[in-house]
This record gives sequence, structure tokens and C-alpha cells, in this order.
Amino acid sequence: MTKSHILGASLQELEALVASFGQPAFRAKQIHNWMFQNLESDFAKMTNLPKALVESLQASATCSALKVKANQVSTDGTTKWVFETHDGHFFETVLIPTDDRRSICVSSQIGCAMGCTFCRTATMGFIRNLTLGEILEQVHYVSRHVRALDGGRVSNAIFMGMGEPLLNLDNVATACEIMNSQEGFGIAKDKITVSTSGVVPKILEWGARAPDFKLAISLNGSNDEMRSSLMPINRRYNIDTLLKTADEYIRLSGQKLTFEYILIKDKTCTPESARELKRIASHRHCKINLIPLNRGNPDMEAPSDDEIAEFERILAQGDFQVLRRRPRGPDIYAACGQLATEQKKVA
Repeated sequence: MTKSHILGASLQELEALVASFGQPAFRAKQIHNWMFQNLESDFAKMTNLPKALVESLQASATCSALKVKANQVSTDGTTKWVFETHDGHFFETVLIPTDDRRSICVSSQIGCAMGCTFCRTATMGFIRNLTLGEILEQVHYVSRHVRALDGGRVSNAIFMGMGEPLLNLDNVATACEIMNSQEGFGIAKDKITVSTSGVVPKILEWGARAPDFKLAISLNGSNDEMRSSLMPINRRYNIDTLLKTADEYIRLSGQKLTFEYILIKDKTCTPESARELKRIASHRHCKINLIPLNRGNPDMEAPSDDEIAEFERILAQGDFQVLRRRPRGPDIYAACGQLATEQKKVA
């Protein structure tokens, strides 16, 4: 029998569960507090629960359905975990520590169907969506790790791991709400970011469902020919269509939008591309995140520092913020575009 993964259960669902065991409703709140406030996943260590309830929970429920199959620590302190699901699949989660932040890069799917040519996750194909419990368990596990490591807590969550979050919209939105809740993980709304490859119909749906969380769009090309060669989704929703939707999202949500842009030598990182990107971003309530290509695709090369500096110089003439993202964990394949794992073959 597959046990119920109660980390994703609402308080009402927990109340129904404990009622089925003949227990009063207040036990649900106790279980919830143990899971989220104390980061406990072992029912036997929930010391204010009666023995009969603990035994019933152990028999039919779990808050830790994932198994850690591997983990690696980068020279820069970035940590990557490979998790195995109950049905024998694998996905990766990353912790990115800095002096003032503990950021978790969360996966929303096992594999990805979007086919972006610069991203190793695309080589896996799409296997399935992660459940709400599997999404939250990533945060739960990493939160426990951070607390044990230095007494700190996860401060930022970014859905830039495996998968297209907006194609698992309901689970991702609910996970963001629980991450933000003071009864959940207590991560501030403006510290939770969801990144999309540009699934146009889902962008406004996301804005209506979860307007208070940050949205980032992976633009990665300054014209349709370039973007279509890198991101097949552009053949369905071109840049003009995407930008019109982005403008409507900005209007409805009131949020500043982030455009992510990958820098690839002789392709996306040229003076002409910089000028095209400047025209796209100008007069929009947005910022640009520049992401130099990380190793992993033998057919593409990262630009030189001088080429990146010239690209940034041109963008600096615009009326928008430009940030260059420094790669974290590239030596363990934990950086942007590097996440991928073989299924049923992890050592």
C-alpha cells in the first residue's frame, strides 16, 4: 500500500485523517506544527502525540516519501541532492548559500518537455509532474539541512530546477502559498520566484492565481529566429506574443518582471543582440538577468569576459536594471542549465 504523503495535506485534510483514527481535531494542528515549525518527519519523535495515533500514522502516512540517492558539495559551498521518488524516478534539488541568503533551487517536474537546446534537463524528456508533497519535501529536507549546518533557515526559493513550473501550476502555486505561510516555511513572498520558458496561456493564469510571487521569463533570444533555435516553444508563442502577455501580466499583478537571458558566444552574446534586447526591455517594468552559458552542451560555448562586458555596456544605456548571475556549483553540474540525472541508474 502506498502511504499518504501528508506534507502536502491541508489542515482540514489532516483533521479528516486524524478523525479516521478516532482522534480529536486538535491533533491535526500538532502534526502540522511538528512538520513545519519543528521540521520533523519522524512520527515517533512527535512527542505530544498519543502512541495509538503515532502507530496509525506510521502505518498509513509519511512526511518523507523521497529518498536521497546522492549528494555533492561544490567548492563554492553549493550543494546538490539527487532524490528518488516512490515510483523509482530521480530528480535534483540545489542549495545555494551566500553570506546573507540560503536559496533553494526547486524542481517542479521530473525531466522537462520544453526541449531547450542549452539545458541538460531537456535530454531527460518529460517523465511526470512532481506532487505537492514532493515539491514541499525538497524545501523541508533542505531546511533541516540548513538548520543542522549553521542554525539558519532557507530564505529564498526559486523554481528554476528541473521542469516547467507553469505546466504544474496548481501544485507549484499551492507550494508557494505554503512556503510563504507563517504556519508553513515562512519565506517572504518577494523571496519566492517562479521561472517559465514562456508558456503564454499559463502566464496570466499564474498572475491571477499567485500575483504576489515573483515571475521570471526565460527570454534567451533577442529575435524570433534566434529564440526558436534555442527554445522550441518560441515557434508556438513568438516573442511579440510573449511580450504582449508579459505586459498584461505586469499590468494585472503590479509586479516587476524578470527576463532571463543566456549568453552564448557568437549567438546570443553579440552587440546586435544587446541592442535588440535593450529595445525589448526599454520602457517596461522589468529587469534583465544575464546568465553566461554553463558547461554541459558540447555544441555551445560561453562568451569571453570582454564579450560579456561589451554586452553589458550596451544594456547599461537602457532604463532598466541589469544583473549578471554568477554561476554557482558548475563543478558539480548544479548551475543553470546543468541539472539532469539518468533514471534508475544513480549510484
